[in-house]
Amino acid sequence: MESADQSVKIMVEDVELTLHPLDSIDVGLTPAGFDLVRRAAFSIFGGRMPVANLEELSFHQILAMFSDLVCWEEASGRLFMCADLPGRCYCLPIPAEHWRVLTKGQTFH
Repeated sequence: MESADQSVKIMVEDVELTLHPLDSIDVGLTPAGFDLVRRAAFSIFGGRMPVANLEELSFHQILAMFSDLVCWEEASGRLFMCADLPGRCYCLPIPAEHWRVLTKGQTFH
């Protein structure tokens, strides 16, 4: 993501959140974090493609579905992974304990 250094402030239910964009390749998920993304993929994309096709997707393919916007929220440490679909954007909140920023050469999936 080109603007990874720029934070954005948004209002959600009268609460101001500060979001920091990340590049999806710099994010590592715990097994529980990946399970949240996998379940969301089945829920959101299940009506758009056969479940059998979803079950055959690799770890990286499932993560790519939610890489249109990836950012972390300053106050809570949550990660938001978003899928920008025609007519709607789905953003998944990943709890702080289920993700981290990877350093060069590090894996965490």
